[in-house]
Amino acid sequence: MNLKLIPIIVLLLCLSGGTVFGSVVGKITGEITDADTDQPVVGATVSVKDTDMGAVADQDGIYTVNNVPVGTYTLVITAVGYATVEISNVEVSADLASYHDMAMSSKAADIGKIIKVTAERPMVIKDKVASIQIVRDDELLAMPTRGFEDVVGIQSGVVAAIQSFRGGNRSRREFTNTPELFIRGGRPSEVAFYVDGHSQQDPLTGTSTGNISNNAIKEIAVISGGFPVEYGHVASGIVNVITQSGGNKLSGTAEVVTDQVYDQNWYSATLGGPIPGLEKAFFFGSIERRYHGDRRPSAVTSDVLPGSPDRLPNNSLSGWSYSGKLDYDLNPNIKVALSGVASVDRFNRYQHTRLFENEHNQYFEDKNHGFVLKWTHTLDAKTFYNLSAGLHVTERFSGDGIHRKDIWDYGRPEGNTTSDAEALFRKWDDWFAPVFDSIDPSTGDSVFHDSITPTRYVLDTVVTDTGTANGVYWEDTTYYSFIHGDESQVYDDYLKRKSSYIGIKGDLTKEMNREHTVKAGFELNRHSLRYYNHLRPVRVNQGYLQYGHVNRYGYDEWGNESDDEDWRNEAKQPIDFALYLQDRIEYQGLIVTAGVRFDVFDYKGKRLRNADLPLDPDSLQFDTITTNDTQIQTLEEADLEDSETFTRISPRLGIAFPISDRTQMRVSYGRFFQRPNLEDLYVGYQFMEFQLLGSGYYTDWGNPNLEPPKTTAYEVGMTHQLGDNTSFDVNIFYRDVSGLIQTIDQPSTPNSFGTFRNQDYG
Repeated sequence: MNLKLIPIIVLLLCLSGGTVFGSVVGKITGEITDADTDQPVVGATVSVKDTDMGAVADQDGIYTVNNVPVGTYTLVITAVGYATVEISNVEVSADLASYHDMAMSSKAADIGKIIKVTAERPMVIKDKVASIQIVRDDELLAMPTRGFEDVVGIQSGVVAAIQSFRGGNRSRREFTNTPELFIRGGRPSEVAFYVDGHSQQDPLTGTSTGNISNNAIKEIAVISGGFPVEYGHVASGIVNVITQSGGNKLSGTAEVVTDQVYDQNWYSATLGGPIPGLEKAFFFGSIERRYHGDRRPSAVTSDVLPGSPDRLPNNSLSGWSYSGKLDYDLNPNIKVALSGVASVDRFNRYQHTRLFENEHNQYFEDKNHGFVLKWTHTLDAKTFYNLSAGLHVTERFSGDGIHRKDIWDYGRPEGNTTSDAEALFRKWDDWFAPVFDSIDPSTGDSVFHDSITPTRYVLDTVVTDTGTANGVYWEDTTYYSFIHGDESQVYDDYLKRKSSYIGIKGDLTKEMNREHTVKAGFELNRHSLRYYNHLRPVRVNQGYLQYGHVNRYGYDEWGNESDDEDWRNEAKQPIDFALYLQDRIEYQGLIVTAGVRFDVFDYKGKRLRNADLPLDPDSLQFDTITTNDTQIQTLEEADLEDSETFTRISPRLGIAFPISDRTQMRVSYGRFFQRPNLEDLYVGYQFMEFQLLGSGYYTDWGNPNLEPPKTTAYEVGMTHQLGDNTSFDVNIFYRDVSGLIQTIDQPSTPNSFGTFRNQDYG
C-alpha cells in the first residue's frame, strides 16, 4: 500500500462519518409481544428513562437501542392499548447486547397502570463470542482489593506477580509497584490497557503504572481471547476500564480506610451530578490519597528493625489519583464527552543489602495522565458514528532515595562505598565525618574536608577538517555544592523516561437489516519518546565520558528534556495506523462477528546498515577523527539507514450459538500482531558508538527493525447455568506465537554488542 494514500483515506472516512471509538458502548435489544396472544406488538415505543435514547418495535416486535454507554438504566415500554412497563436494573456492558423481552398486558384492568419489572443480571451472556469477564462497580466496591490491576489479577486465566520487575527485556526490566499481569501464559507486555476507549499504557515498556480509584470505576472488562477487530497491539489479553459519569441527581461519596499496624491508608471522595444552568449536562469527579508505610505488608517482615514492627523500613508509598468526566448532549442526536484520569506515585523499594543505610533505597516516581474527547452522532435509528481524540503521558524517574533527581549529588570522587575496612556491612551516613576531596599533586596524599565541591566535567569539542565532532576530553568548568558528609553507598543508576501519544479514533456503525450490522473504523497514533539512563552516576564528577555512560534520546547529556539534539540523540516519534471492517450477523440465535484489520507500523528510526561492520559498513577503512595523534573510530549518520515500515492484515472470526436457554457455546479464530515495546527499538547513537568502541561493561540496545510478533489463536468455549445464582464457564484454547523478541549477542568489528531479534516463539 502506498503510504501517501493514508491521509486521503483518513480524510474520506472522516467526511463520510466512518470514523473509531469502540469498546465503551453496547446496545439494548429484545422482542415485544402480547401477553395473551404471543403476537408481536408492532410500533411499541421503547425509551431509556432520563435519556434521549430509544427505539420503535418493527413488524416482528423487535427493537434495538444502539450506542448505549456502559451503565445501568430503566426502560419504559409503551403501546396504544397496553399497560406501560418499566424495566429497571438494565445493565449495558461494552461491546455486548443486553437482551430484554417483554410480554405486554392489554387487559382493561391494567390499562393506565405502570407495571414495574426488575431485570436480573444474566448468568449466560448470549452474544459473547470472546472470553470476557466483567466486574461492575457494585462488585468492585464489595471486593477487598484496591486498583484495577488487583481486580484483574484474581480473574480466571490471569496470574498477577506482586513487587515484580516489569519491562520488555531481561536487562532493562524495571521494578513496579503495581502487579505484573500474565494472561494465558503470555508476556506482561502482551496485555493492552484501555480507559474510556483509549490506551493507557506506556508504549516504551508496554505496561501500565497508572492508578484509578475504585470509586471512579464503572466497569472492568477482561478479554482473554477472541479479540474484536477494533483492538490492535494485543496478543494475550485486554483490560478495558470504563469510568463513572454524573447523573440527574447530585451525589457523592467519601471513604476512609486506615489501620495502625501496617500503616495502610486510603482517603477518597467523589462528587457527580447535573451541571447547573445547562440541560442534559453532567459532571463527575473523584480524588484519592494513598499513603502506605509499607507498600506490601506481611507478617514475615515483622521486627526487621527495632521500632518498626511488621513494616519494612523505607518501603513506603505516597500517591494521588484523580479522574473527571463531563457529558453534554448538544441535542438528542449529538453527545460530547470529555474525560481525564491522572495519578502520581512516589515510593521506595526496600533492599536487604542496604539494611543499615536504607535511606538510600531505590526511589521511584511514576506520573500518568490522559484525556479523551469523544463526539457521538446518531444519524438515524440504525446509523451512528463516534469520533474521539486521546492524549496520554507517562513519566518515570528512578534513582537514589536521598539524592533523587539531583544527579550531581551522586558523584563519588573515590568511587561508591563498598564496606568499611573493619566491618562486615556497608557503612551508613555519618554527617559529620570528613570526606575525600582530592589528591594533593605535590605529595600524592588524599585531602579531606568537612564538605567538598566536586568538579563538573563537560565534553570537549574537537574540530576536524570536515566539521565539528564530539571528542573524548573533558575540562573543568563549573563547581556545585555537595551534600555534607554523605559517604554511604549511593544507588548507582539514574533513569528518566517520558512517553506520550496523541491518538485519533473513529467508527461508523450501520444496521443494514436485522441480520447484519456493519462497523468500519480507523485509528491513528503518533508517539513522542524520551529516554535517559545514566549507568554510572557516581562518576559524573570524575572525568569519565558523560556520553559513554548515558543511553539517551530526547534529553541532553545532563538529563534535561531537549528538542535541540541532533540525529544522535533526538526524541523518537513513531506512528501506527489501522483500518478495520466488521460484520455482526444475527440469525435465529446464532451470532457471528467476522472482520479484518489492517495495521501500519512506522518506527521512524535508523538502523545499522551492516551489523557486522557497524562503524564502516562499506569497507574496513573506519571513519576517524584525529586527536593528539590518536585515531578514534566514529559512528556517522551515513552508517545508518531508515528502518522498515511494516504492514499486517489480521482476519478475525467469532461465533456464538445457544444450545438451550441455560447453555451457550462459542468458537473463535484470530490473527493478532503486536507492535514491539518501543524501548526495544531505540538507542542513543552516542551511547551506541561508545559501546561499539568497548565500554568495559555489557548492555544491550534497541533494534528499530523488529517485526511485530504474530499470534494465531483458536478457542472453543461453553457457559452453562446450573441454578439461579450459579454458572460455570470453560474454555479450550490454542495459541501459536512467532517472532517473539529475544536478546542476542551480535558479533561485529571492533566489538560485539547486545541487541534484539525476532527469534523466540511460544
